[in-house]
Amino acid sequence: MLDGGGVMEAEKRVSLCTLRMGGDVFGIETGAVREALLQCELREAPLAPGFVAGVLAYRGEVLVAVSFRALLGLPLKAEASSAVVLQDGESGEMFALLMDELVDVVQVNAASWEPNPALLEERQRLIFNGVYRMEGAPVVRLETERVQPSWLMRSAEVWR
Repeated sequence: MLDGGGVMEAEKRVSLCTLRMGGDVFGIETGAVREALLQCELREAPLAPGFVAGVLAYRGEVLVAVSFRALLGLPLKAEASSAVVLQDGESGEMFALLMDELVDVVQVNAASWEPNPALLEERQRLIFNGVYRMEGAPVVRLETERVQPSWLMRSAEVWR
């Protein structure tokens, strides 16, 4: 794209931390990611909603660990998972999101973003914020504030 002076503008890039669940690739904006945990030790959280996999110790704090598998309606795994520690920019809420595999940090062209398809299930519409079309597999963008425990609790009827 040319600016008013005929000079090529740099394309706007978005930095995503990518993760894999099943055969799909998902992305979270890196600004929300505090740390990646390749192994994490969970402790049970009795009577917690189904999307809570447990709690984990993180730098002197206890974080709620949200199961991305549960949010997607996938069968839960017994073995330890990888996680990313996320922090919401507005509320400051910090939590862990468990996933099958942490893939990489990638830069994507912001113009390659497309809104969610109309055929998504209600749960998916709530937590996905469109898709980045890339060579190979598309990257589904997660809406970070919508996978944080406080937001999930407010919309708990959807996650039953």
